[in-house]
Amino acid sequence: MKNFSAVFALLIGCIFLSSCSLEAAPAGNAKGKRGLGAVPKTLRISAYIAKADSTSGLYSADGQLIASDQVNVAAEMSGKLVKLYAKDGMKVSAGTLLAKIEDAELKANLKNAQANLELAKKKAARLKTLYEKDGATAEELESVESAVVTAEASVDLIQAQLKKTEIRSPFAGILGTVDLSEGAWLTAGSKIATLTNTQELKVEFELPQRYSQKLKIGDKVELLDAERNLKIAGTVRFMDATLSSTSRTRKVRAVVKNAGGKYLAGTYVRVELHFAGGEFSGIPIPAEALTLDANGAYVFLMQAGKAKKVYVKTGLRTPITVDVMQGIAEGDTVVVSGLMSVREGSSLEIKDIANSMNYGVHE
Repeated sequence: MKNFSAVFALLIGCIFLSSCSLEAAPAGNAKGKRGLGAVPKTLRISAYIAKADSTSGLYSADGQLIASDQVNVAAEMSGKLVKLYAKDGMKVSAGTLLAKIEDAELKANLKNAQANLELAKKKAARLKTLYEKDGATAEELESVESAVVTAEASVDLIQAQLKKTEIRSPFAGILGTVDLSEGAWLTAGSKIATLTNTQELKVEFELPQRYSQKLKIGDKVELLDAERNLKIAGTVRFMDATLSSTSRTRKVRAVVKNAGGKYLAGTYVRVELHFAGGEFSGIPIPAEALTLDANGAYVFLMQAGKAKKVYVKTGLRTPITVDVMQGIAEGDTVVVSGLMSVREGSSLEIKDIANSMNYGVHE
């Protein structure tokens, strides 16, 4: 009995201890879970300090003066060069004869063609008289009249070929170097010289979307030749109808009068345009910082070490930056990297500051 009582007391003790353990376990686990959740994860991110951008009213761009007209004067047919009138640097007017290709064979062919034409005309005249007196049929008259047309075409063809033996300047200008001599054999396309018209020069430059509609045909632009400290007045002659899909710029061409030859084609110049200034053009931020969802575009700002989601209104966008017109203020810290992991209220730590105009270069 004593043994039975001892075993029974031991069994009751084990059951009591087991029950206490089961009741204590949930409380302990709950406490453990709360302990893990109390240590938030801090994300290391790149950030950009927002800075407002206002137009100064002055826009400048690089350009190059180029000749308004330039062409390689070349032979239109093959043949022997018998006369060369072109000289290095020669000033010529439109239609000036520069070179002559041998034409003796063509002239002989022309005489033959002209004789055939005269004969065809005489036959047609005689047959027409006979036709009017019912001495010939309509088919016979049509045949001789067709022969006249064919003979005339032969004469026109040879005369056109003869014109090609004379190489003339298509417009007034100055010749470049002439690297030919009389007696040379030319083929169609052989270059005689380069002809350049420098009486009027042109310059092309790119206008950003921001200013794309502030300029119009006929407006004046100022060109600066920094090396000679010269200011050149130009007039807008052409503006592209569309913006470039990659650079979001509009191509513009201006012309410069150069009657005295004061400016040289090939000169690099600075194009300066003056617009009304003091205009707010947004806060440019790195394009990587902008995200879209069903409600629109948004960015994450870092405030007191936490992430705050802010919806914004955007303006001009380039492959590098986006102009934010509303939603953020100058001095705000914009999150640029790690956006896949950032959520509202996330703990943040800045690892570096990004330069928005050249993302990837950090300060």
